[in-house]
Formats: sequence, structure tokens, C-alpha cells
Amino acid sequence: MFKKSIAMVGLVTSAAFMTGCGPSDDGITSNSTGSEIFEQVCSACHNGGVMGFVTSAPAIGDKEAWVALESKGIDSMTQLSIQGFNKMPAKGDCGKCSDQQIKSAVEYMVEQSK
Repeated sequence: MFKKSIAMVGLVTSAAFMTGCGPSDDGITSNSTGSEIFEQVCSACHNGGVMGFVTSAPAIGDKEAWVALESKGIDSMTQLSIQGFNKMPAKGDCGKCSDQQIKSAVEYMVEQSK
């Protein structure tokens, strides 16, 4: 049963990537806010669900996970987000996002998780 569940997660994840259900920076502009970047890019993994499970991304609102991350400091979290960390690609795959916009998205997620 467990093996079938893991296989199903892999199948769903593969299908999501192949059908374009991953993050998209198509609507990102230089005026996009942290919350807009979260909704369009970061939420693909940080809203929980299958992609959050597969990537081990802390879900927005998970106070315990975010307190531990926030203890590293916003600047450190931002730098890791810009460079990529664990399974998260650089800038969460948001090629259009500036470093400041990534910081705004990090700040938004931390604030929403308090």
C-alpha cells in the first residue's frame, strides 16, 4: 500500500510538471509585490499539497517551521532563496524576480506564518 502511495505521488508530480502546473513567472513585472510573487510562483510549493510534500517546502502558515527558519534572519533566508536551497531552484524559478522582490516574498511568507 505504501509503495503504491509513493508511486502515485511521483506520478502526480510528474504530471504536474509536464502539464505546466509548476510555478510560473509569466505575470511577474517589476512592480509585483511579495504577495503577488508568492501567489504566482512560491505558492506552487509553499501552499503545502503534493508539491510541498515532494519538495519539503515549509507551508505558509506553518508557524513552527517558519519560526525555525526566521531564527536564521530574513537576510539569510533571502540569500538562500536567491541562490536556491535544497530542492528549491534559484529564486524559486522566477527568472523575472529581482533580488528585492524575492526578499519581499520571503518577508510576506514569514509574516503570514506568525
